[in-house]
Amino acid sequence: MEGPSTADQLFLARPFVWMTRAILAFPVATIAICIALAGVACYLTATRLGYQTSRLDLLNPKSNYNRLWIEYIKEFGDEDDAVIVVEGAGREQVVPVLQELSTALAREDRLFHAVLHEVDLGKIRSKGLHYVSPEELQGIEHFLNELGPILGGDWSPLNLGNMAAGLSQQLGAAARSGGAAPADAAAGREKLERLAASLSESLGQRRRYQSPWPEMPSSFAILSELNSDYLLTKQGQLGFVLLRLARGQDGFNHYTEATDVLRSLIAHTQARHPGTKIGLTGLPIMENDEMRSSQSSMFWASAVSMLGVGLLFVAGFGGARHALLANLILLVGMAWAFGYVTLSVGHLNILSVSFTVTMIGIGIDYGVYYVARYLQLRSESLDCEEALLETARGAGPAILTGAVTTAIAFFAAGFTSFKGVAELGIIAGGGLLLCAAAELIMLPASIYLIDRSGWGVRMPQPLGVHRWIAPFARFPRITLGATLIGTAVLATGLGGLWYDNNLLNMQAEGLESVALEKKLLAECNQSVWYALSIADSREELLARKAQFLKLSTVERTEEIVSLLPVDLEVKQPVIERIQARLAGLPERPPLVSVDRPEKLGQVLGQVQDMLARGRFDDRCVRQLEIVRDLLRRMPLSDCYAQLSRFQQEMAGDLLSRLHILRSIANPEPPKLTDLPSSLVDRFVGQHGKHLLKIYGRGDMWDTNALAHFVSDVRMVDPQVTGNPLQAHEASLEMKRSYQEAAIYSLLVIIAVLVLDFKSLHYAILAALPLGVGVLQMFGLLGVLGIAMNPANLIALPLILGIGVDYGVHIVHEFRESSGVYRMSPGTAVAVLVDALTTLVGFGSLMIASHQGLQSLGRVLTLGVTCCLFTSLVMLPALLTLISRARPAAPAAHLPLERPAIVPRRAAA
Repeated sequence: MEGPSTADQLFLARPFVWMTRAILAFPVATIAICIALAGVACYLTATRLGYQTSRLDLLNPKSNYNRLWIEYIKEFGDEDDAVIVVEGAGREQVVPVLQELSTALAREDRLFHAVLHEVDLGKIRSKGLHYVSPEELQGIEHFLNELGPILGGDWSPLNLGNMAAGLSQQLGAAARSGGAAPADAAAGREKLERLAASLSESLGQRRRYQSPWPEMPSSFAILSELNSDYLLTKQGQLGFVLLRLARGQDGFNHYTEATDVLRSLIAHTQARHPGTKIGLTGLPIMENDEMRSSQSSMFWASAVSMLGVGLLFVAGFGGARHALLANLILLVGMAWAFGYVTLSVGHLNILSVSFTVTMIGIGIDYGVYYVARYLQLRSESLDCEEALLETARGAGPAILTGAVTTAIAFFAAGFTSFKGVAELGIIAGGGLLLCAAAELIMLPASIYLIDRSGWGVRMPQPLGVHRWIAPFARFPRITLGATLIGTAVLATGLGGLWYDNNLLNMQAEGLESVALEKKLLAECNQSVWYALSIADSREELLARKAQFLKLSTVERTEEIVSLLPVDLEVKQPVIERIQARLAGLPERPPLVSVDRPEKLGQVLGQVQDMLARGRFDDRCVRQLEIVRDLLRRMPLSDCYAQLSRFQQEMAGDLLSRLHILRSIANPEPPKLTDLPSSLVDRFVGQHGKHLLKIYGRGDMWDTNALAHFVSDVRMVDPQVTGNPLQAHEASLEMKRSYQEAAIYSLLVIIAVLVLDFKSLHYAILAALPLGVGVLQMFGLLGVLGIAMNPANLIALPLILGIGVDYGVHIVHEFRESSGVYRMSPGTAVAVLVDALTTLVGFGSLMIASHQGLQSLGRVLTLGVTCCLFTSLVMLPALLTLISRARPAAPAAHLPLERPAIVPRRAAA
């Protein structure tokens, strides 16, 4: 295989030689200009760079699912609830804690609002009759009509003799009608049975009062007791306080101050109630915890990677001088990169903020290759200036190609639909080019100044990496065969590769908010996630609710429109009449006169005889006989006292019922304003639209369960939205975007390689380690059970950009050499140190507590390791094999023309 033509070498290398000559002519000015630009970039970054902290900022604004979410936000706002969870032995222990927490939160109105721990139904209670059925209302009105004299102030109908006589007349009239009024007869018998049973119980041995009045309807009884409905579940053992947090000004963590104060408040409350357990969760809390965890992880990962990269640089090249220069220049390149971000995109988001680690992990590579080639040339007895010019000629084109291909791998993501991925691609691609530019411009100037001074008397000796890998190239067929077999074995793991979009699995381990969310899911199927359906009317929402509840994937729903009754036009006139009838109730019942026991006994006897002749219920007849017998046996004074007591208890019982009835007989129809505003604001929009929350059955964070839930609820309402649907669609779109970015990157990278090498054959050789390494990586992920997820999908374009870089430098050296290929010491150590610094840069993510960043570190570590193996072992063996017939002629160097400008020499 022939090397490149002289024309190709001149075309690729001459600009770098010219640039380096100019730099060496004015090294101090070059460095000063670069640092000044870095200062300007830092100023722009500090004053103009914005931060987008919402997940909404990552999504494609033109997508249908995001459009629905934006419409929801316009109507209901973008605030999610933080949730305080109180766990205790029962209601009596939990409710006081809920009340105390809510009172304390209300005092911190600067940080918290819309606090809700109970639904105050006081106003609704006064309008309770609107919630009974029209038939029950008619029954109540009929009952009041029967009590007409009593409501008019005449309580004599409660005299037992009068009551018995009246019932006797009612039964007699029913009997004489020949069954024409069976309802009246049945009602009379029922009243008489209750009276007889009540008298028998009250006058008997136990002398216990038993009400003779009919039972109130169940709905009537419930409404009469309404006051507050606390947010409780699990038989009162779990209670909740919902609240909204005020946004702060703290960069990415807008809820930091509110969250800290909230946790402090909870800690103080917990100390006063040791018998309960108080926890904090909810989407704002989980996102804040995630952001803090990822920020802390990114800080320590950046620090560890920066230190590790420097140490590896020193160890690989045998000295600290050039490692320090390359790393300091990398900081200048990163400053330029931040200035570029400020001018091009204008902000960072929760995804693109990770580009700092990318700059450290990849940006140092360009300095590694430059220093490696320079030190190799110095070891061949070239002086500083000649070595720098020769480095520019030999390494410059390869560094440029590597930087361009890596940047293209990121820029390709800019064409995807997922906004967060697109912005990350634009930011990282441009940032890497600027880091490469900084190394190519500042590094020769810095080395020139340092190595021509007293600091440069002794040159470091790089590691002999080329000797370590020489045995693999000595037996190329065995090496290639073993690589092929190993790759085939690893490829069997592709069947176990899977995608996990469960966001809980990416949170930091040990976070209270995440652990509590999992506990609520496991113990009572409660979740902070729910779908949202918006309806224009009450009727539409309730009809939709009925359809949702029929779905097997739906556990329950929440809304407030059902708190407003129906048939108001029918009920309101009846309730107005009931209220009017009850307007003059006394506070206490008057004294009801008592008949002589003989007279009462005679009246009861007449009723008994009539019942016996009419073949009515024998039980009532027996009870009347028992009452008459009790009256005969009882002393007269005692008899008067017991009868009077019974009549007064019966009157007081009736009056209490009438007072309760009056307390819920407000004829004004219930309105949403009768409910707490903190509740109404969560379910009624700015333009009067109604909200329905739909909770899924099972773990909605699980990929399969979430997919089924989303599919089902969309069958009922195609316009449904909510955090579960947002996360589901965003995860799929992110996955598609990264896959598309990987495909675009691969195609453009191949095109750039073809343009660089002027040969498809060389381009394929340069890309071969990447292709085999990626195949090995995916196989290993399947074998090890490491899932792809929204956090580590970024590894796809990263691996493409990193992996191809190694092959580019090796093939560039292959083209410059002649005879049987042997990797040079400089290229060998450069590829190894490059890969190891990248491994340290991204592998440091594995120390992160955030599991998503951990998984990103693992995937990148495996991918870079595989590409390192294929580049240092497989590719040299292949190049050795195909170059055995190549003539061993010395490679011609590009003639170095004497500079037209005499460089200023640094002091020796």
